[in-house]
Amino acid sequence: MDYHAEIPTTPESREHSRVRLLAALLDTHHVTFYTVISVIQATCFGFLVLVCFEEGKHFTPSQWLLAANTLIILVLVWNGFIRGFVILLYVPKLADGMMPFALGAAQCFAAYFVAHGARGWYWSIATLCVIGFLGYINAEVNAKLNPTENAHIMVFYGKHLRLLQISSLFLAVLCAVIAYTSNWSEETLGWLSLPLMIGYAIGEEVMWIRLERFARGSSA
Repeated sequence: MDYHAEIPTTPESREHSRVRLLAALLDTHHVTFYTVISVIQATCFGFLVLVCFEEGKHFTPSQWLLAANTLIILVLVWNGFIRGFVILLYVPKLADGMMPFALGAAQCFAAYFVAHGARGWYWSIATLCVIGFLGYINAEVNAKLNPTENAHIMVFYGKHLRLLQISSLFLAVLCAVIAYTSNWSEETLGWLSLPLMIGYAIGEEVMWIRLERFARGSSA
């Protein structure tokens, strides 16, 4: 039996085609980028583990601390991407496609410099924060270019994005200054990374909690 003969062949309307295409394009913002960022973060994690296995027998306690802080950064980047994708809705552009790979490269350099110098690690984190700053700017621009899908959430999330932009840029400048001007030992630089990463992680988590409270209708 020819089952194809039973399928309706009436062409869909232009409006229906347009709506279906837009829905498919918007869906790529979630489905495709979930996969891309997860693969990239898994690759960065694997590289960090490889560095630790290859060089770990020579590590000082401060280098192990750098490795732990790098792992925290991997989690923060993945978590920020996933949450951001859930909140905003827009058709990804070329800049959106470049962002995960740029962040991944910076994280791999950070993992490499765990074993090859704390100053290089700080330069890598500074670069990562600059890329993150540009990513937050890009997200805000895309949200404003797609007001139908994002206008209501941007009433609150717009403030959140600006705080993320400021904190990323501040951390980038701070890490660059430490890497360029400080004459501290590798050990001191390694231990200094702990309060920096903990402070940034706590601050970011507080902002996400406030956003969740907003979504639940609680006082932000």
